[in-house]
Amino acid sequence: MKIQILKNETYTNESQVPKKGTQRSTGYDIIASSEPEIVGELNANGSYKRIDYIQYKTNLKLAVQTDRTFSGFGHTDIDYDILAFPRSSVSKYNLVLANSIGLIDADYRGEVLLRFKYIWQPEDYNVYTHESGDGSPLYTYIGGKPNVGKIYKKGDKICQLKVTRVEHVEFFIVDELDSTNRGEGGFGSTDKKVEQNLDSIMASYKKQPVYTPEKKYIDLIKEREELNNNL
Repeated sequence: MKIQILKNETYTNESQVPKKGTQRSTGYDIIASSEPEIVGELNANGSYKRIDYIQYKTNLKLAVQTDRTFSGFGHTDIDYDILAFPRSSVSKYNLVLANSIGLIDADYRGEVLLRFKYIWQPEDYNVYTHESGDGSPLYTYIGGKPNVGKIYKKGDKICQLKVTRVEHVEFFIVDELDSTNRGEGGFGSTDKKVEQNLDSIMASYKKQPVYTPEKKYIDLIKEREELNNNL
């Protein structure tokens, strides 16, 4: 299966295409071609009221090719799509991929863009005082600035792509679904509780060997004295 990459300033030849970290890795690393674009609402002093997402460009435009298999009955087309997964390195940053896993459909021809949610930390916030200078009452507000050391930068590996085979399915309407033991059981319905049966617990306890402590030395002396007295 082959994937076309549109030639541009980032991808000029095959030596620059996405690569795996190791020979047996399944994900192909993608590099940010831009500095982070922080999208949100700013306060007057440049701090953020909120951050909607942080976006990175990749300059990567793909075309997933369709495979064709032949048999005695003709040919069958096999389609693929691409999933964008976060890399394990994301755990070092205050970022999480906004859509958890990105889906790149086989017919999409636009640039692969990555959007991350910023995870605010207590140290990112500050309390600011508004000073208008026109005599209006002062007020304070809370604003935040993202930690630039905890987000990806241009040139960083920011995600990994994984190719998956597409299974084309057909949906159809029926009057009744087939029955199962679970039925309509939802959240937690398959959790099993251990029933405490007192009779079985006692029966098991009675089967255990009874510990008989050894006789003490003083008791042995007394028994011997009693035996001698009875002779």
